[in-house]
Amino acid sequence: MGPHGGHGVAAGGATATGGMGPWWLALGLLLLVVLAGVSLAYVSRVRADSTEAAPPKEADSAMEDLRTQYARGEIDDEEFANRAATLNLEWG
Repeated sequence: MGPHGGHGVAAGGATATGGMGPWWLALGLLLLVVLAGVSLAYVSRVRADSTEAAPPKEADSAMEDLRTQYARGEIDDEEFANRAATLNLEWG
């Protein structure tokens, strides 16, 4: 026994009552930080996927009509570009 009635330091530098002491605490905290980071990344990705909205069907139909008019020669390059930009601004 040691001078104060305890067992003192055991082999390997660990105390008889504390084990690895602060190393386990540090490892546990690191694990929690990693798990929190992974969770936040997952939630962020899921939210980003759910907020990406597809353009409405009207936008697809209007753009198809515009392309058809352009292909037939009913509108020129400038008119096509102006209308396409307008459609993209309205529906995103």
